[in-house]
Amino acid sequence: MSRIPLSYVVFAVFVAATVVTSNLDYFLSSQFKATDVEATNSTNVVANDDSDGAADGIDGVAQSESTKNKTLSEERWNLLKQMSCPKQVPNQSIWPTLFTQARIELGFDMDSIPNTPKDIDFVNDFFTFCKGGVGYTSLDGEHHLVYLKIWKSANDQIRKNINLVARKKDNLWDFDMGMNLINSQRNRDYSELWSPIPLSKRNQTCVVTAVRDPVEHFLSAYNEIEFRSTDSWLRTHGVNTHNKPQRYYERYENGTDARFERYVSEFIFGASSTELFPSIPPSNIYHAFSQTGVLWLLEQQKALMGVNAPQLVAYLPSISNISATLPNLVTTNCPGFEEEFGRRFNKQFDHPSQKDEQGFYAAAKRVWSKQDATSRALCALHLLDYACFDLIPVPNLCQDVFADESFNDRLRSATATTPLKDVANPCKFCEGGIAVLSKLVPRSGGLTCELVRVAAIREVNGSESCVIVQKEEEVCCPTEQVGDSN
Repeated sequence: MSRIPLSYVVFAVFVAATVVTSNLDYFLSSQFKATDVEATNSTNVVANDDSDGAADGIDGVAQSESTKNKTLSEERWNLLKQMSCPKQVPNQSIWPTLFTQARIELGFDMDSIPNTPKDIDFVNDFFTFCKGGVGYTSLDGEHHLVYLKIWKSANDQIRKNINLVARKKDNLWDFDMGMNLINSQRNRDYSELWSPIPLSKRNQTCVVTAVRDPVEHFLSAYNEIEFRSTDSWLRTHGVNTHNKPQRYYERYENGTDARFERYVSEFIFGASSTELFPSIPPSNIYHAFSQTGVLWLLEQQKALMGVNAPQLVAYLPSISNISATLPNLVTTNCPGFEEEFGRRFNKQFDHPSQKDEQGFYAAAKRVWSKQDATSRALCALHLLDYACFDLIPVPNLCQDVFADESFNDRLRSATATTPLKDVANPCKFCEGGIAVLSKLVPRSGGLTCELVRVAAIREVNGSESCVIVQKEEEVCCPTEQVGDSN
């Protein structure tokens, strides 16, 4: 029996029960207000988007006025970060709220939102997607490094150079979650990513990743999505387009502002109902998904491995000059890898999409520079990314969105329904991990071992509630663990 993710329980509280049946014609209505605009002037595009020299392209627009009229106080931002991503753990209860706020920024009639099961799945996937990682054992065999992949954040440049600098290829492994599994399964098994590391050493693993400004990440992803949707790319890669639907945004000319605006609107309105999701090829749309998926993966490992679970040790908040900054990140934070990572990467890997021959990226940047409803919606959608990776400066426009009282009220309402208690001495439950997450606990009303553990850590160890929950360790914990929690 498949596991019932906790996020689905949370979604049931926030998502309207009414299912709106829709088809493409519905979206020709006034819900979408994008009008075709011919580009009258070009915008310089960063040449090497996913590699060296790739300063985040929104810097000039979003960050240059960092000393002017900040609307988000430090106190408010700290509260938002604690509510959204406490201790760098994404709060799944706010996922639907971020999409709701983005829809409000775009002016949608909220009674028209098609909250179909597939649209709800899309929200869940947006915040949980992670393709896997690259692992490497040090030359002395004592230390382990894992880089978690994030598409459109210099992933190619990083993983290919790790492969080049690794002197012992037998110590190197690359776990890549297949798209067929990502598209078909709610609970994804990443055990192969950690399997070369002894269980007792997994919490000592040096886990690193690289992120970039979240809005710029989305703009770059849009360019990649469009590039991989062109007829020439699809033919070259043998993708069957016989039943490929024409999305409404594709009726606009390539490289126009209106095409990008329409894409954002359909993405946020309901990507399944607007037929953006699943994409063709299926992997395409995942380029635009939240960078916090790597943090969600790590949080899920806690239920599997308990105190042995790995944690994120360090991350880069920018992909600028990645060939120098990534090796430095490793040597600074990961003992045992100084010899191989003690110099900059010397190989450059570029994406064909970086040429932006049809102006997709330039159009996305022009739209962002308008700082209007589309830009505000992208800010709302990416609050979690800014909160979890708080070394990234928050653009002024996004500060304004995050300071909005009604937005804050919605976030507080979402988290109040499923409060995250910061318990100093949480109830101990299956500390060495849970044998089978999806195992149903008898006489619990359908709860799985995973959900019982979530309930346990919100109670104080030794309390009456904790003792009651710990009785289920006989069901959920491996035999040798039972009786060790007290």
